[in-house]
Amino acid sequence: MKIIYSVIFLTLISCGKSTSQNQAKKNQIPKEEIVELDTENKYLDSICKIETKNAEKDIKQNKLTYFHYLGMVVQYRSNEEMNKLLSNYNIGIGSASYYCTVPSELQNCYAHKMRQEIDKRYGEKFIDSLRTIAEKQYVENNLNKVYDFQECDTISRYPNDKNYKDFFKNYKNDFFKIAKYPEGFEFRKEKDKYSWISADFTLHKDGTVTNIDIELKFQNEGNYKYSSYYTKKLKEFILNTKWIPAKSMGLTVTSKVPLTIHFK
Repeated sequence: MKIIYSVIFLTLISCGKSTSQNQAKKNQIPKEEIVELDTENKYLDSICKIETKNAEKDIKQNKLTYFHYLGMVVQYRSNEEMNKLLSNYNIGIGSASYYCTVPSELQNCYAHKMRQEIDKRYGEKFIDSLRTIAEKQYVENNLNKVYDFQECDTISRYPNDKNYKDFFKNYKNDFFKIAKYPEGFEFRKEKDKYSWISADFTLHKDGTVTNIDIELKFQNEGNYKYSSYYTKKLKEFILNTKWIPAKSMGLTVTSKVPLTIHFK
């Protein structure tokens, strides 16, 4: 079930690279900078201990808080619904930021302690189960929304596909059954350069298609004389296909569908 929607991939990747590179170069940086880093970590450790004690104090007073994280972490669309569900258990809401430049064990110590206590009292699957309910409630509350492709469940939008992976290859193969390469078409000569045609369209809950937007790019300039041919063929292909409406949390929704087809 897909409940993760927006992960800042580039930041995570760069973060990982920065961390590993810094670790690899640690022996090369001046000793005074290492001392400064150790001093900073000691300061963060002291802050963490204070936050942990404050959390323990609040827990004794039966004050629990669930934290939504910001930064280089998973972002959810259903926080409003999640907050309402948590209020039924008298669990408050907070927010915290996560930084890749700070050791994970030394940041958000108050939030970590709170999460441990929530898991202890209600079970380790408690938050995940509430999130699933919140996600479904979000979709129920937003049935008229046009959902992004990645927000939807992993089902194929293309008819007769056996699985989700088939979607990304079968429509391409079928397109070239109706859009033959014209005589005189110049095939690409450089392997690292591509010619492609792409489309974005809206697939409605009833299976109808609107808002078709087509773009194409040819490596060989001479192929642009076939632009109208391929644009027409792709539009016909989209309109004549009985696309399968998307689902999000098992509910049928209107969604955006992106297609990309590469030429030889």
